[in-house]
Parts: sequence; structure tokens; C-alpha cells
Amino acid sequence: MLIVGILLCYLLGAALMLLISRRYNISELVGYSFLMGIAVESVIMLFFDVVGVKITSGSMIAANMVLTAAALGINFKNLKELPTQFQLPKFELKHINFVSLFFIAIMAWLFYAVSVKCLFWPATDHDALGSFDKLGRVIALEGKLKISLYQWDLQGAAGVYPPLFHAAFAYAYVFGATIAKIITTLFFLSLLLVFYNLVKEAANETAAAVTTFILMLTPEMFAHAALALGNMPTTAYVCAGALATFIWIDKKDQKYFWIGATMMAWVIWIRSDTVVFTAAALLIVGIDFLKNKYWKKAISYGAVAVLPFIIWFLYMKLKLQTTTSGRFDFGVGYNAERFDLVWGYISAMLFAGQHGRIDGGQLYGISFVVFFVLLAVNLVWLYKKENRSTVLTDRWQVLLFFFASFIAYTLLFYFIDEKAQQSPLYSLMESSFKRGIFCFVPVALFYATTNFTAAKFWRAVERFRTGA
Repeated sequence: MLIVGILLCYLLGAALMLLISRRYNISELVGYSFLMGIAVESVIMLFFDVVGVKITSGSMIAANMVLTAAALGINFKNLKELPTQFQLPKFELKHINFVSLFFIAIMAWLFYAVSVKCLFWPATDHDALGSFDKLGRVIALEGKLKISLYQWDLQGAAGVYPPLFHAAFAYAYVFGATIAKIITTLFFLSLLLVFYNLVKEAANETAAAVTTFILMLTPEMFAHAALALGNMPTTAYVCAGALATFIWIDKKDQKYFWIGATMMAWVIWIRSDTVVFTAAALLIVGIDFLKNKYWKKAISYGAVAVLPFIIWFLYMKLKLQTTTSGRFDFGVGYNAERFDLVWGYISAMLFAGQHGRIDGGQLYGISFVVFFVLLAVNLVWLYKKENRSTVLTDRWQVLLFFFASFIAYTLLFYFIDEKAQQSPLYSLMESSFKRGIFCFVPVALFYATTNFTAAKFWRAVERFRTGA
């Protein structure tokens, strides 16, 4: 039954993605389909909870069949063009990129290795046992989102999180899973496939393979590919939403507009603190709107991206009768000791330094170091070798998104109420904050690979590889 549930999830996701566009290659469609499908499964569960339908394998199969059939029916005329627009892989020897193939082969082996560990190693981490995995199991047993644990305040910290991740675990348990961590494996696969294809769209295949390899081997993130925690899945949605939005701003391709808007909506549907990424996305889309006057586009993007936040707020208020407020102390103001503590951890994480129990190099490898080095190189190159006016405009949307969301995310922790959170700030920085900045790794590597100077380098590599 678990295989049936996963196939239904992919089919639903694919049907919805084909409403957006019919121009995908196989790896794109596989990557996006799971992210879309499993998010919609969680929406179905919330809908069932509100109307009083029990969440079972039968009810989920019925809902999947109805929605998939509806999506395909609405799109029937356009799907007739699918054979001419769907991009099948080319296997002619002259078209094979052996450099890319080498890195993809290594990544495939590494993915197999970490997946075996994930699938056969039960959840043991604190947050999974206390929140995500526990919520998933009880939702599957009781057949509803508002489970009995809320009566005794035993739902755990994730009980007020939007439902996507623990509902994804519940989905696996509903379909008979003994260990639901196949969900983690599928999120990791989607992250890699989506990142690879978006970088390839913005740069080239060789650049995409090398950069995806660096992303995959970011040490702490690779470790989380075998854990039942929500930070890596959240990263998959931030990656898909943010990078697609960047490409849309560059190329104005309708496909990436709707992918960006939809995936940024799911960013809010998986964690509450990810509102900083949606806000940053709205900021760069708003600036692009001021430049190009796309009224309908800006309104549509904002409406899609913010809708899940509104829905979850209303659900918490009316159904769960709880809120996430009261966890922040904005009266702290500027506190030198607090600022130094936060900055010490940030500098260690971003610049491969050490602070407390944090070793930035061991956690994030070269990911952030590459970003800052290539940022500096690119700015110097543009200033000295190219038109100086491009210094502030080259990949402006990527840099603004990165720094605006990072500052906002840092402020969430700076102003956090340690008593309400029942944890000291240094502990939160060494745990929650440490995992949370996974979301910035794909954005940092995307910039490092696609900025003006890096693009010149990868074009030179491609000319050398092809002998052109």
C-alpha cells in the first residue's frame, strides 16, 4: 500500500505541475511532482479535518483520484501537445556531457548510501520523537489533524507548525509504513533534482552538476538526509520557490513565475519561521513590479504565496484555539551581550569559524565560503573590467533575497523570548538556527554559480569541454 500512496502522490503532483507548464524534462517533473503532491496531500488532510471526514487510506485514495482526474480533465486539450513539448533525454554519444555524468554518478551512489541509512534507521532525534514523527503516527491512528494530544498539551513544539511535514509522515503511516522516513528520502531527491535543473536553466549542465555536488555534500545537510527533521524538506521548498522566482525575473518565463509563487506558498505551509523567505520573495517581486509595472503578476504572486499563511492562522485560531504569539520579546532593543552572542554564531557559520560548540566548516563545508569569495571576486571584476553600473544590478534579486531573508531570520532569534521558548539563546543558536540556515545554502550556491564572473568561467569550461 505504501507504494500505491507514493505513486498517487507523484501522479497528483505531476497533474498539477502540468497545469503550470508542459515544458519539463523527466528529472524536473519528478522533482517538482513530489513537492507539489505531498503539499496538496497535507491540504487534503486539513480539509478532511475541518469537514469531519476521517483520514484513511481509502479516503486519501478517493481524494487523489478525484483531484488528479479533475486536473487532467481541465488540462486535457493542452495535454495533447505534451508529446511535442515534453523533453526526452538524448542518449547520442555526441550529446553526452561526461563531466556532468561523472558527478551525477557519484551523487547517485551517495544518494543510495544515505537512503539506505534513512530507510532502515528509525527516528531517534529529539524533535522527531517529540513532535514530527509522533504527530504523524497519531494523525494516522486517529484519522484527523487535531489529535487528542492537544487536549493535554502533548503535541510538542511542532504542534503549532503548519502541517505539511508531519502530515507527510502521517500520509506514509496511513498507507502502512512501519518507518515513515521514506518521506525524508523523497524530499532529499526532490531538492537535488530541482536545484540541478534550475541551475542548469540559469547556467549550463556542467555548472549544475558541480554545484549540485557541492550542495549535496554540505556536511550537516547531508546528515539530515537520514533524519526525520523538517529543515532539509523546508530547504527543498525554499530552493524551488526562490530559484524559480529569480529565473522568472531574469527571463519572464511564465512557467517559472507560477512555480516560484506556488513553491513559496508551500514554504509557509511547512514551518512558521519561513515567513521571512516569503517576505523576501515578495520584496524582490515588488521591486521588479515597480520597474516593469506587472500589476496582475505582482498581485497574483502575492495572493498565492500568502494564502497558506492566512489559512493556517485561521485554523489555529478557530480549530486549535492557539497561536504562535508570545514567543518574542521586542522590548529587548539593542543589547550588546545578546548581539555579540548572535553575531559570534553567525560569523562562525557563514565564514567557517568556531564559536561555542559550532564549527562552521564542519557544518557547511565550503558552501558559504564559496558564496562570499565569489561575491567579492564578482564585485571587483565588474568594477574594474566591466560597466560599473552593473556592480549593483548583477543578480540583484538573488543578493537582496539572501541578505533580506537572513537578516529577518536572525532577528527572529535575536528577539526570541527565552522563557517562553524554555531554552537559552545560545542553545537555540546551536540547534534551531544552525539547522534553519540550510535554506540559504541553495541560494548562496545559485549566486556563486550564476553571477557575471562565474558565468564567464562556466562558459569557458563549456567551450573547452566541447572544443568549440
